[in-house]
Amino acid sequence: MIRRETPRHLVLIAQHDHAVLAGELARRMGNTLFGMPSPFDSVITAISQHDCGWIPRDRAPELSSAGLPAHVFEINILTALDAWSDSTDQVAAGDPYAGLLVSMHSMALASRYAAREPEANDERSRQVAFRVRRFIHRQIEVQESLRRRLQMSIDQPLRGGLAEIGRAAEEDLLRANFFLLEFVDQLSLNLCFDRLVFEKIETVYPRAGEPSLSIRIFRNADGTVRLDSWPFNEERLELNVDAKRIAPGPYRNAEHLKSVCESAERVKLRLLLRPASG
Repeated sequence: MIRRETPRHLVLIAQHDHAVLAGELARRMGNTLFGMPSPFDSVITAISQHDCGWIPRDRAPELSSAGLPAHVFEINILTALDAWSDSTDQVAAGDPYAGLLVSMHSMALASRYAAREPEANDERSRQVAFRVRRFIHRQIEVQESLRRRLQMSIDQPLRGGLAEIGRAAEEDLLRANFFLLEFVDQLSLNLCFDRLVFEKIETVYPRAGEPSLSIRIFRNADGTVRLDSWPFNEERLELNVDAKRIAPGPYRNAEHLKSVCESAERVKLRLLLRPASG
């Protein structure tokens, strides 16, 4: 869930709708500097569906400590692990290459969580740390299985599911596609939130096998998001994302919030993306 706060309303964007928006961004990739996604259909499927496991969970949102719908950075990690696992399994069932990308993305999110958490010093924290490690281990197994289905190598060292740069063309392409998913995922979050979550995206590959670059992100007072390297095939992008509008809260409990969300007003948010120099 993504939450925007105003004096009169909360605006909620479901994780899956944010992912669909990321897929729309990826569809528009490609110009003289940046290549189009390839294999196109599989990459777009991975990006558009990478949060599909959140669909049932966003129908019954968790509450934050302030009594508000918990947004993606407030959510319980155990809920996230289950959603990431479901996303990987659902996508992989239909497209193994797309599933491989979603598994790598989910594993990266879990690994980042583990890296920033302090060492467990109580029983509950140790159980959570164990669940995170178990999730990461399972994703490694899932990726090996998907690589077999795709007839990709499984007998080389991998880090985060990625081979060393330059080892093989298909591995460099997988690397570029993984970081494309990361890029449009973070860019979509910047568009959906009412603030910049990421001011700079460190690693974007214009084309497989080329050196990576970083892209800085800016936000105008009117909500327009701007990029200092422009990867799209249009001069500017005007996009929409589905959302719900509810009262500002706080809410008594999760059941109360769920009932409010079920009858919430549906709206479309208009989003604008432009080059930094435009």
